[in-house]
Amino acid sequence: MDASSPPHISTLAILAGVSAMNMSIFLPSLPSMAIDFEVDYGTMQIFISGYFLSLAFFQLIIGPVSDRIGRKPTMMMAFLLFTFSTLMCELTSNFYIFLFFRMLQAGVAAGFVIGRAVIRDIVPMEHAASMIGYVTMAMTIMPMFAPAIGGIIEEQLHWQYSVRLMYIMGIISVVLIWFDQTETLKKEKEKEKGKSSLISDYSQLLFNKKFWCYIIVMGFCVGSYFSFLTGAPVISEEYFNLDPSVQGYLFAIMGLGFFAGNYLTGRYAVKIGPNKFMLWGCYVALLGPLIQVGIFVSAYFGPLSFFIPMLLVGLGQGLIVPNAAAGVVSVDPKLAGSASGLAATIQILIGGFLALITGYIISKFVSPLPLIIILIITILVSLLFSYTLIKSEGLKKV
Repeated sequence: MDASSPPHISTLAILAGVSAMNMSIFLPSLPSMAIDFEVDYGTMQIFISGYFLSLAFFQLIIGPVSDRIGRKPTMMMAFLLFTFSTLMCELTSNFYIFLFFRMLQAGVAAGFVIGRAVIRDIVPMEHAASMIGYVTMAMTIMPMFAPAIGGIIEEQLHWQYSVRLMYIMGIISVVLIWFDQTETLKKEKEKEKGKSSLISDYSQLLFNKKFWCYIIVMGFCVGSYFSFLTGAPVISEEYFNLDPSVQGYLFAIMGLGFFAGNYLTGRYAVKIGPNKFMLWGCYVALLGPLIQVGIFVSAYFGPLSFFIPMLLVGLGQGLIVPNAAAGVVSVDPKLAGSASGLAATIQILIGGFLALITGYIISKFVSPLPLIIILIITILVSLLFSYTLIKSEGLKKV
C-alpha cells in the first residue's frame, strides 16, 4: 500500500466488491429479519426497494462532490458513513430506525461510482476500459457468492452476523482508502469545478450525444440482465418445474459468462479499442437468444436449452458494460465523477423499467418465448447505439 500513488487495482476491486456485496448478502435472511422486527414480509421488502432508491440518490450526488472536493475525501466520507450506518443497523431493534440506517448504507455506492472516475483520472479511455473490466469482475463475483455466504451465516449463526461482516468490510475499506489512495483529481480541475454548479455539470452531460449513446448501450445491456432476473425465476418454477437448488446452479451460467467477458475486456480492450469491443459484445450477446429461438421452434425446449445460451448473453454483457462505462467517464474527463454517478442512476432506471415490463408480460404469458423476444429487443437497441458510436468515430478519423 502506498498513499502517495494512485490506488492499486485490487483496492478499487475490493471497494467495488463491498458495494456489490452489501446489496445481496442479506437476501436469504429477509424472512428471519421480518420475524425479528415483527413486520410482515411485504413490509420487509422495503428493505430492498428503499435501498435501491437511496442508492440512486447517492449516485447522483457522490460523483459531482468528488469532482469538486476530490476523490479521496469523498470516498473516505462515503465509507465512514457506510461503516457507521452498518454499526447502527446492528444496535437498533426498531425496524424503521434500522431501515433509515440501511438507506444510509447506500453511500457505499462510492466504491464503483468514484472508482470509475479514479481510473479515468489516471489512464486514457482504452486503458480505463481494461481496468474497469478487472474491477467489474469483483462486482460480478460478489453478487454470485454473497447470497450463499449470507445463507450460510443465517443457517449457522444469525443475520446479525452478516451485518457484522459488512461492518468489518467497511473498516477494511476505510483502511485501504487511507493507506492506498492518493488524490487523483488534478488541482487545476478541482479549482475549475469549484466555480461551476451541479446543474451546469449535468446540463453539459445531458446535452452530449455521445454520453447518451454510451448510457443507452449500457442501460439496455443491464436492462436485459434485469429482465432475465425478473422473468427467469417464474419460467423456471412454473414452466420447467425446477427445484430452487437447480435454479441456483443454472442462474450461475450467465454470471460465469459475464465474468469471462470482463476478463477478456481487461486483457484486450487496449489492443482492440472500447467501442469496437462493445460492438462485438452486442453481436455475441445477440447470439444467445437467437439460438434459443432456433431451438424453441425446431426441437424440444428444456431447461438447458434456455439457460446454456445465456452464457453467450453474459459473455457479451461482460464485453459491453466495462467498455461503455469507460466511454461514459471519457466523454468529458473533467466531469468523470458526475458522469459516472449520473450514468449509474439512469442505468438503474432503465433496468428497473424493463424489469417492470418483463414482470407484467411474463405474468400474462408464462413461457420462455416472450422473455427471449425481450432479450433480443434490448440487445438490438444496444447494438444500434454501439454502431452509431463506431460510425461517428470513423467520421472523425476521416
